[in-house]
Amino acid sequence: MKQSRIAHALLDASNGDAISHNEALKAVIHEHPDLAARIGEHAMRCSAQGCRVDYVHAPSSLRLEFVPITGERAEVLAIQLIAASTGAARVEREDADTRMQHQFKRALGAIAANAWMCTPTGEAFWAQQTLQSAIAHPQQPAGDAPACNASAMFHPDDLPAANKLFTQALHDGVARAFRYRVRRDDASYRWHQAQYAPIRGDDGSIAYWVGAGFDIQSFVESEESLIAQIEAQKAEHSNDKRLLRDANNLLASTQKMAVVSRLAGGVAHDLNNMLFIMGMNAELLYKNLQHPIFKDYADGIRANVKKAARLSSQLMGFSGRKPQSMAAVEPKKLMSELHDLLEKAVGAETSLAICVEEDAGTVLVDRMYLENSLINLAINARDAVAGRGSITLSIANERVRRGDVDRDYVTFRMHDDGMGMSQEVQERIFEPFFTTKAPDKGTGLGLPMVKNFVENSGGFLEVKTVENVGTTISIYLPRSNLCAAADSAAPAAVVEVGNESLLIIDDDSGVRNALANALHDAGYQNITTAYNSEYAIGFLSNGLKADVIISDVRMPGKMTTAQFLGKLQEIGADVPVIFVTGYSEDVVIEHGLVDGRHPVLFKPYTLEELFASIRDCVKKPSKAASTLSTA
Repeated sequence: MKQSRIAHALLDASNGDAISHNEALKAVIHEHPDLAARIGEHAMRCSAQGCRVDYVHAPSSLRLEFVPITGERAEVLAIQLIAASTGAARVEREDADTRMQHQFKRALGAIAANAWMCTPTGEAFWAQQTLQSAIAHPQQPAGDAPACNASAMFHPDDLPAANKLFTQALHDGVARAFRYRVRRDDASYRWHQAQYAPIRGDDGSIAYWVGAGFDIQSFVESEESLIAQIEAQKAEHSNDKRLLRDANNLLASTQKMAVVSRLAGGVAHDLNNMLFIMGMNAELLYKNLQHPIFKDYADGIRANVKKAARLSSQLMGFSGRKPQSMAAVEPKKLMSELHDLLEKAVGAETSLAICVEEDAGTVLVDRMYLENSLINLAINARDAVAGRGSITLSIANERVRRGDVDRDYVTFRMHDDGMGMSQEVQERIFEPFFTTKAPDKGTGLGLPMVKNFVENSGGFLEVKTVENVGTTISIYLPRSNLCAAADSAAPAAVVEVGNESLLIIDDDSGVRNALANALHDAGYQNITTAYNSEYAIGFLSNGLKADVIISDVRMPGKMTTAQFLGKLQEIGADVPVIFVTGYSEDVVIEHGLVDGRHPVLFKPYTLEELFASIRDCVKKPSKAASTLSTA
C-alpha cells in the first residue's frame, strides 16, 4: 500500500487520544491496529517526561517522534506526533541537518563576531569566514579549513592570559570569559570579548567547544572615558577636601591670631600704664636728685623705660593695629644707625654683611617697627647658623608684579647659610607661638609680628629655604616718593608751665598719682583726680573749676567718650580735653577721635609732650562742645 512519507497527529496530553490526525496516519493505524495502543502509551510517556520520545514500530517500519507542546509555565498542553518510514526519516533528518548547517553558517557570517569551534582538547576545526580571513596564513586559503593560527591576531600582551584561561577551561569544563585585542589589516588593535561554551553529548562528555569574540572597542572607549571622568571627579573632590581643610586651618589660625591679638593689646595697655608710672617717677627723681651718681641712676631708669616702650610697641604691632608714626625712612641712613645694634644681635662669631644699593628708595613706615623687624630676622638667622655662620642683609630697589600690577618696592633681604627649614616647618613659621627653638630661647611671636608690620605697611614677605643650604627671608615694602625728614640741629624748646587748674581722669590709681605728682612738681598747684567720667561730671556739676581735663580714653563706667563730651556741653563745662591711652591708634579711631579737635597722647608719653598739649589747649577756643567724627 502506497502511503505518504509523513504521517502526523495532535494528541491529548492527558490521555493520549488523537485530537486531530491526517489521512496518512489513519491509513497506517487501519493496517496495523496495535499501533494505536503504542501511540497512546508513548504519548503519555512524552507528557509525563516533558521531553521528546522516539519509538520505532518494526511491523510498519515507521519511526514515531512524540514532541511535547508546552505553555508559558512549561506545562505540557498537547503532544505533536510525526511518523515516517525509517528510511525517509533518516533522509529527512540528514537534509534538515545540512540545511541547518548552512543556515547556521550564514547566520554567523551576518553577526559581527569571530566565531569558532574546536575539539575537547582545543584543536580548531572550524572558524568563521571573517576570522579565517583575518588570521589565515598567507599561503593558506580562507574557508572552513581546520588549521588556523589564532595567536597571530592576538596582541602579544594579551596572549598569555588568554591561553591560561582557555587551558583552564579545557581542563575543568568551566568557561571563563576574557578580553583581548585583535590586530587589524592596518596594524591597529581593537578590543574583543571572548565568550565560549562546551557542547556535551548524550553521555555528558564534551563533544566540542563553540565560541565567539565580540568587538567591544566602543564599550572599552566608553568605559575608559567614564573611568577618566570618575578619576577627574575624584581629583576634584580631593581638591575640594584639600581646600576645605586649608580653609579650616586658616580659620583656626585666624581665630588663634584674634585671641593672641586681643591678649597682646591688653598686655601692651597694662605695660604702657606701668611704664608711664615708672617714667613719671624717674623724671621726678632725675629732676630732684642733686648727687651726680644718683642722677645717673635715675637717668638709667629713664633710658630703660624707653627700651621697654619699644617692647610694648612690638606687642602693639603684633596685635594687628596700625603703626602710629608713619614716616619716610631712608634705608642707607637707617643702616648707618642700626649697623652696630645688628652686629650685637648676631654676635661676634657670626659674619654679618650689610649691602645697601646706592640709590635705594625711601619707604613710608613706622621706623621703630622696621628696626624691630630687621633685628628679629637677624636673630633668627643667627640661630639658624648656630652663631658661627654668615648672614647677609641686602637692600635694593625692585619692581615686582603683584596680580596684574607692576609696583616699585624696596627689598630688605636677610640671607643665612644655616640649616634651612623643612616644608612642614616653613608652612608654620608665621603661626603664633610656633618655634623650633628651645623653650627658653624663643617665644614663637617674632615672625608673626614681622608679618603683621609688613602687611600693615602695604608690603609682603617672601621665604625661600633649602634644608642644609640656608634661608632667605625678604621684606618687600612699597617705595615712597617722599623724602626722609632732615634732623633738626636746634635744641628742643623749653615748654612754659602755667598755673591752670587740671582735672585728671583715669581708673588706674598708680597712673593718677604718678601724673599728679609730676605735674605738681612741675609747678601746677590745682590738680584734682577722678576714677572715671561719672565722678568727673559729678565734680564739675558741683562747682569744681577746671581749665584743662586730662582723660583716659577707655575706662570703667557707663559713659562712652562721645557721651562724656556731650555731658560736658550739657552742664555748661566749656573745658578743653586732652585724651591719653595705653592702647594704640585703633582705639582712637574706635572712639571717633580722628579729626584733631581733641589732642591724643599715647602712653608712655613725656611731660614735655603733655605740657605742649596743655599750652595748645589754653591758647585755642574750648573744644569740649566739639562733636566727634563718625568717620
